[in-house]
Amino acid sequence: MFDVFGGMMRIFFVVGIALIFLCACSAPTLTPAILISTSSPNELSGEYIGQIPPEKDPMRFGGGFLSGSFHSAPVFSPEGDEVWWAGEYGSATIYYSHVADGEWTKPVSVKFSENIDSYRDPFISPDGEKFYFISASPLPGSTTASKENIWMMDRVDDGWSEPQPLPESINCLALHWTLSVADNYNLYFSATEGDVNPDIYLSRFENGAYTDPILLEDPVNSDQMEITPNIAPDESYILFTRLVDNNATPFLHISYASDSGWTEPEKVENVPYCISPIVTPDRKYVIYLSSPSSFGWRDTSFIDEFRP
Repeated sequence: MFDVFGGMMRIFFVVGIALIFLCACSAPTLTPAILISTSSPNELSGEYIGQIPPEKDPMRFGGGFLSGSFHSAPVFSPEGDEVWWAGEYGSATIYYSHVADGEWTKPVSVKFSENIDSYRDPFISPDGEKFYFISASPLPGSTTASKENIWMMDRVDDGWSEPQPLPESINCLALHWTLSVADNYNLYFSATEGDVNPDIYLSRFENGAYTDPILLEDPVNSDQMEITPNIAPDESYILFTRLVDNNATPFLHISYASDSGWTEPEKVENVPYCISPIVTPDRKYVIYLSSPSSFGWRDTSFIDEFRP
C-alpha cells in the first residue's frame, strides 16, 4: 500500500489522493449538476459557473466546464466573478476563469511569475487582497527545485505582485495541500513534522508578517490525519478533512471556536470522500474534491445545525 509519508521531506498525499478514493469502499453517487445554461460549456452564465445550487444532498459541481483531473477545490473571488483551481498534482498548474460580457470564459492555465513554474492549491483571502498558492519551484536565490512551499501575492491595481515565499519557519515544515486564511490573514494549513500524522497549524499575521506556526490544540488535531483546513473569515469555526489512515474514507469535519478552545469535531455524514473543502464567499455552499476527477458541493446548513 502507498506510504503517504514516503520521501525525504515526508510530503504526504502526493499521489495518495487517488488511492484514498480508490481504496475506500463504495463511493456515494453525486447527483449530476444542473446547468442554468444549456449551451456549450464555455458559454455558461450565472453564479457558480451557471449551476443551480444544491441543498443538503451533495451534487456534482462544475461537470463539463471543469474537466480533467484535479488536486484542490475551486476558490472564488469575493465578488464571485473569478475562479481558480488546481489541476492534477503532476501538472503543477492552476487554472482560471472569469466572467466577461456576462459569461464564464474558457478555462486557461495561469502563471504569476517567469521565475515560477510550479503552481498548486490556490486560495484567495476573504477580502480579495492576498492570493496564496503552493509551489515546488526554487526559492529566491536558489536554482534547485524545492519541496512544496507556500507563496503569497498582494493585489496591485488589476493584477498581483511578484510572488514571495512565506517565512522559513512555515515553509520548513513538510506541508501539502489546501490552506486558508481568515479576515485578519491568519493562516491555517496542514503539515507533518517528525513521525506523526499530518496536523493543522496556525500562523498569525501580526504587524504585517507571519509568526512562527503553532499546532492547533486538541481536539481538532488527533492521532488521526487532519488535512486541508478551511477557516471561517471570523475564525468562529473550521472545516477540515479527517481520516484514520491511507485506506480510510476522508470525511468532512467541523469544529467551533469557544472560550475554552476548539469543540470536539463533528463529522458531516453525507459528505464522505471530501478533500479540500472550501466555503464559497457568500458562505452558503461548500465545494470539495470528491474524487481525483470531480468536485462535489452542498449547502452549509450543517454549520448552524452543529453549532453548540
